[in-house]
Amino acid sequence: MGGTSEYRIAVAIADPANAAQLTRTAVDIARERDGEVLVLRVLVTERQSPFALYNDDVIIREFGGEEQEILDRVVETARGAVPVSGQLLVSFDVARALTNAVVEFDCDALIVGWQARERPSEIVLGSNIDRLVARTPSDVLVEKIGPADGVDSILVPVAEGPHAELAADVARAIAVANDAEINLLRVGAEDTTAERLLAGIAARVAPADVDREVRTGSVTDTVVEEASNHDITILGSTRQGMLRRQLVGSVPQAVGRRADTTVIITRREVGIRPRLTRLVRETL
Repeated sequence: MGGTSEYRIAVAIADPANAAQLTRTAVDIARERDGEVLVLRVLVTERQSPFALYNDDVIIREFGGEEQEILDRVVETARGAVPVSGQLLVSFDVARALTNAVVEFDCDALIVGWQARERPSEIVLGSNIDRLVARTPSDVLVEKIGPADGVDSILVPVAEGPHAELAADVARAIAVANDAEINLLRVGAEDTTAERLLAGIAARVAPADVDREVRTGSVTDTVVEEASNHDITILGSTRQGMLRRQLVGSVPQAVGRRADTTVIITRREVGIRPRLTRLVRETL
């Protein structure tokens, strides 16, 4: 890559119709960190096909014209606030191609789009997205595409842990870029724990304007109901294990499926600093 930024966020474009919304999120986050955006699109080939006779450069040159045009349009539209570049990938495996690109281009985060629909019980968000959430050696943001008429209000359900902290960081970046208000919602007892969590997240999202609230009741139902009053809901993964049903947690899944506005689920890479571990991650 030609950039010199310390922070790089990749955005995977599958459906061109969702490209503008996903890249806006990436640009908002990169701008706050003086970083850059890398737009990725995968030219999908068959596992057994004549393409196997050619290297990726030849495939892109001879057969990737339309895909490259899509990528170039997205990059051109996103340019302005931060450096933006694009990379066309060639693979029969979308998840593997994106994970390898995160490693190759030393990305700190990856954004992917998600369109909620009914799925078999063993699939959480979608087969490719499940694999990306589980194995990508960087932060991952899964954005459910909703109405994109601007951002004035952001809902952040408050919880504990690194995934919730990443949700707050993303909310701050988007709020500052769009002069939006952040609404912190804690569902549970109004006690010292709630006060501590709200105070900690409020400090984390500064200097954005913040409103705080504690409610009782079902976490999922309360968050889904409140989400309709905001442009974006951002919440951290609540997974506590690597079982598929715990991949992102039941509450984020349910909110993403039921809310009729944009929802971003965040999964932070935890443990040793991601850039030091990428070379020893298991192969997909």
